[in-house]
Amino acid sequence: MTLPIAIGNLLAASEQAAVIVVLATLLVWLLRLDAPGVRYALWRTVAIGCVLLPWMQRYRPTRASVAVEIVATRSQTSGGIPAGITPHFDIALVVLALVGAGAMVRLAWLLAGILRLRQLRRSGVSADSDIQEDLQRTLGTRTEVRHSTRVSQPVTFGMRKPVVLVPESLRTQPPDIQRAVIGHELIHVKRHDWAWLLVEEFALSLFWFHPAAWWVASRIQLAREEVVDELAVLLTGRRRPYVEALLAFSDPLSIVPTAAFARRRHLLRRIALISREDLMSSKRIVASCAVVALVLPLSAWRAVSAFPLHASFAQASGRPTGAGPLEQRAHPVTPENPVPRRVHYEPPAVPDVTETASGRITMKITVDSSGTVAEARPTNVAVKGDGFDIAADYVPAKLDALISSLNPEAASNARQAVTAFVDSAVTSVRAWRYDPPAEAPLTFNITIRFGDEPEQMAFSSRDPGKALRVGGNIKAPIKITDARPVYPEDARAAGISGVVIIEARIGVDGGVEEARVIKSIPALDQAALDAVKQWKFVPTLMNGEPVAVIMTVTINFEAK
Repeated sequence: MTLPIAIGNLLAASEQAAVIVVLATLLVWLLRLDAPGVRYALWRTVAIGCVLLPWMQRYRPTRASVAVEIVATRSQTSGGIPAGITPHFDIALVVLALVGAGAMVRLAWLLAGILRLRQLRRSGVSADSDIQEDLQRTLGTRTEVRHSTRVSQPVTFGMRKPVVLVPESLRTQPPDIQRAVIGHELIHVKRHDWAWLLVEEFALSLFWFHPAAWWVASRIQLAREEVVDELAVLLTGRRRPYVEALLAFSDPLSIVPTAAFARRRHLLRRIALISREDLMSSKRIVASCAVVALVLPLSAWRAVSAFPLHASFAQASGRPTGAGPLEQRAHPVTPENPVPRRVHYEPPAVPDVTETASGRITMKITVDSSGTVAEARPTNVAVKGDGFDIAADYVPAKLDALISSLNPEAASNARQAVTAFVDSAVTSVRAWRYDPPAEAPLTFNITIRFGDEPEQMAFSSRDPGKALRVGGNIKAPIKITDARPVYPEDARAAGISGVVIIEARIGVDGGVEEARVIKSIPALDQAALDAVKQWKFVPTLMNGEPVAVIMTVTINFEAK
């Protein structure tokens, strides 16, 4: 994926997340979700959904490069870059650098906070008391609780060996407040909240640039504290001392990445919830959950539709661009191991884009021992339409660069044409069947054409200007290796016969580098091409040097 597409996807994913978070906030307000456990589950689901959504949706082929300014011209400069095209990747690089730098800074802050907690771990003295021993016995925890002069509010951290640090001033508080504070922290230990907090802070460091990430993180942490408040009141059985504990140890800002016992900006809401006894009924909870379960997926679907993520057409189609495992160990075509007879043929579907575009897809297919096309991948594409004429090896980066050099409308049309032609060709070829090859697996090239392939697209993967056309003083090369075409049984049975005329490019080594049909009989074309590609010739010499030549050959099929 190119850098401009990646930046565009980052923006689109941010917009998708914003839509979902805004709607979730509205749902919480409209449904009056006062049950802490329900809101905690909701906000965690929203967070996980926003993170996973980019990986769960299908990427669309990109229409145009988002970071390139296009001026409508197709003339080429001497350096090979289209004239009038000014790349503006600097902005994309700056954006990416800022996002990465911000993430690194916040991760560094997180690491510094964890290191500071490690230094605090052994501060203070053990808070052995009947209160904390009774609470630990009730909750089933075995956690060290220590009084420390270095903390102003309770702090709980650690996964394998969690520790609870409470302010030294807690010793002077009434037993009910001591019980409320220590009970609150031990419930965090029981629930393993420190691990969840680290995950949230790490995710927030990666998505620091998105306001929705900060909002969701704050909602999750507030809901968690409200859940713990609810459990702590049940544990202690006293509401008033618990509220007094929150007021006594509230802190405006936590300087370490831990769950704050009481943040001042959350105090009013938490105290209000603790004081209320008429929270949501079970029926309201079920109904609210049903509404959320219906609305949030719909909002995610709508967000994906409104702000789609994009990929290059090669990535979006999912087509392989490299040799598969079977092709890597396949045998080449030789006189002893020729292309086998094709026994089943599925014509490629004609895409709608053929009305305005034409093209040729060259593919390498690998046939297994049963004659099944086990692997098929495009190796070269040539498409032409209004405003575009693209010919290149099927390499995503190369194709994206060529297509992005067009004006936006032509680039969109070219991508659609390439995607449609490749999809149709691959789908068709995977349904073909051959006789079992002499040595399997066997790999060879085939070519599928769409529309009226223009003359100038012939042999696009090489420079036709360096090949001489047979005629006049240029004599036809002498064939030294022949391969007779295999008459397709379905064509023979249908009584199809006639002449297929092929234009072939003979390389400097005498081998047929490329071949294309210029007079077609659709049922016989592929058999003719398969035969011609196995021919070998004596190299043509010009001034003592071998040169490539282009010649026309005729293949005659006679039904007997």
